[in-house]
Amino acid sequence: MKLPNFIEKRIIAYAKQRNLLVIPYSQYTPSYGGIQSAGQSVTHESALTFTGAYAAISIKAENLASLPKFVYERTATGNKELTNHPVYRLIHFKPNSYQTDFVFWEYLEACICGWGNGYAVIETGANGYPKALHPVHPSVIQIKMSDKQLYYTVLDGIMKGNYSADEMLHVKLFSNDGIIGIDPITYHAQSIAIGLAGQQFASEYFQKKGALRGVIETEGELSDEVYGKVNDRVSSAGNHGTPILEYGLKYKSIGISPDAAQAIQTRLFSIQDASRIWKVPVSLLAEHTHSTFTNTEQQDIQFVKYGLRPEAKRFECEIETKLFAEGEAERINVKFDMKGLLRGDLQTQSDWYHKAILDGWMNRNEVRELEGLNSVDGLDEYLVPTNMIYPDMMGQTLKPSTNGNKKLYNWPD
Repeated sequence: MKLPNFIEKRIIAYAKQRNLLVIPYSQYTPSYGGIQSAGQSVTHESALTFTGAYAAISIKAENLASLPKFVYERTATGNKELTNHPVYRLIHFKPNSYQTDFVFWEYLEACICGWGNGYAVIETGANGYPKALHPVHPSVIQIKMSDKQLYYTVLDGIMKGNYSADEMLHVKLFSNDGIIGIDPITYHAQSIAIGLAGQQFASEYFQKKGALRGVIETEGELSDEVYGKVNDRVSSAGNHGTPILEYGLKYKSIGISPDAAQAIQTRLFSIQDASRIWKVPVSLLAEHTHSTFTNTEQQDIQFVKYGLRPEAKRFECEIETKLFAEGEAERINVKFDMKGLLRGDLQTQSDWYHKAILDGWMNRNEVRELEGLNSVDGLDEYLVPTNMIYPDMMGQTLKPSTNGNKKLYNWPD
């Protein structure tokens, strides 16, 4: 909701009087205009042309957007899924009228990875619950603080206006002040610039068909006629030809070979830099220099634990704080479900289900539900392993009985 003009003016006047107005809040200002480094202009657009940055950001955004999102209420008997809650429909199905839930969460996570902050204006319905979430680009946001309260100004776009903190979903990365997240591309512009420079070097090298720079030396002075003849012969030879030099001329290379410049190693190291910046394993960035079949699976698990889980927790906390009515957040949890990403290979998964059923902490229908199968009558009971009993039952054994030629076993009375 946009603040009335007279209220906004009072807030700004009071803040200026008490010297409390800060735009942005901290001394850190993201450089949306770009940074020059290593001969490259590093902006948020140019950074995405570096394959390592593009892959890392898109992988995190796509995986987080694909996670199922649930709303649970804590009860005396356990968590109860609230599928009819307005917030559940908002985060699980359709956040607004022009985006699917996947596109919305993918965009918000991409903003967090690229700009350090993800913003969405909360549109509230007549019933007091949010009815839509409208994403806003980080570059058009200014943050104001007055009397220990945050206010957000959207400078451009369909949601242009002023909003209180309760009307803005703001998910931030690691922060210097807890108010605004640092911008990874601005902070790591030098590392990204090296990756961009490596790509440009490779492009120019192949554009010149591998020809190295050089000079033609002579001890004397060439006439215009001789100079023209030599120039024609060198040009006609092309990049891969061998020019015939006369008049005692000598060709001397002054270029540096890609091997000497360690161009390949530099580009690989830039991929590793992207892995460190965005906490995405190098194997997911298609850099398999040190990958094996064994450690690749472990890297996938590390990606979920250290790359995605903290990000999901940021979303969960912000949603629980901003999208529920007063008092609801104390008994309601939002969950980004990651069980699907943590599943191992088919054999490992089968063994895990097998032990869960035999140990009695999952029933067979719960396993079927996890696998997307329908429930079957008679599979809701929990199996009890007969070799696991209390110490005071040690003296009890199964008593054999006979029924004709068949031997039956019954528990003792």
